[in-house]
Amino acid sequence: AKNAAAVHPKPQDCTMSELGAAAAHPDYPMWSSLLRWSLAQGSDGTSASPQGPMSEEKRKFLEGALKAMGEDGAERQRAIFEAVQKFVDGAGDADACVDALEQLEDDAQDLDAARDLLKAGMLGLVLKAVDADDAAVSAAACGVVAVATANDAEVQNGAGQAAVDALLGAWRRSVAAEDDGWGRRALHALCATTRNAPMEKRYVEKDACEVLKHALLRSATKDGARLAAKAAFALQALLADDPGRKTHLGSAINAATRHLEAPPLFADDVAADAAQCSRSWRR
Repeated sequence: AKNAAAVHPKPQDCTMSELGAAAAHPDYPMWSSLLRWSLAQGSDGTSASPQGPMSEEKRKFLEGALKAMGEDGAERQRAIFEAVQKFVDGAGDADACVDALEQLEDDAQDLDAARDLLKAGMLGLVLKAVDADDAAVSAAACGVVAVATANDAEVQNGAGQAAVDALLGAWRRSVAAEDDGWGRRALHALCATTRNAPMEKRYVEKDACEVLKHALLRSATKDGARLAAKAAFALQALLADDPGRKTHLGSAINAATRHLEAPPLFADDVAADAAQCSRSWRR
């Protein structure tokens, strides 16, 4: 991932010579396709769904950017976006949508690519996939959100409370379905989206205890053990940031104590998940 402190110029500050230089950058095939998708949708990149036509100034900038950047990788990204769009519109294939979301998750490991998802309005489409009743689609979309928002204030703020609400909805559907694998992806995304973000206080005071308590009591199976381990890590991080939160997280702390007294049988899987969580916080 690139330096999180990198400053992205506003569109009106970019000259065509700068855009031409950017075209040589290895990450810019994704920019090209994102911009083309944004043009097609008419989104200004600041809302979860299109809100009418974009300004002429913005359109000219995007068209110039596309000319400067060329077509490398555009077909791949266009196919990805269309697969997700078709599914959320009710006309697509779930397997194709999952495959597309997994590719987006891989792309979003790069910090600039994650921010590009937000700028082009694509993150709003991913949140619609989070809302899906199909467990595999929703879980894959949660994976994209988790990677895109991890330790990045710009994407966290852009995702906002709408993302937290969508992820909580996915979490509760996973609980109803007793699908701990889906729940683990939703919890990971909740942690990444809220950590040190403006939405974190509301999440801690209203929802975190419910989520973490349930997760910490699900260690009887392999998927449940991995979910419980992720919840234990999340609880530890919340309390490390602010010990005063224990007043809101009391029953989750009690559940964590019981979890530690009876550690899960699937130690290797839990250890691997803990290592992944640790890396994502340090990204």
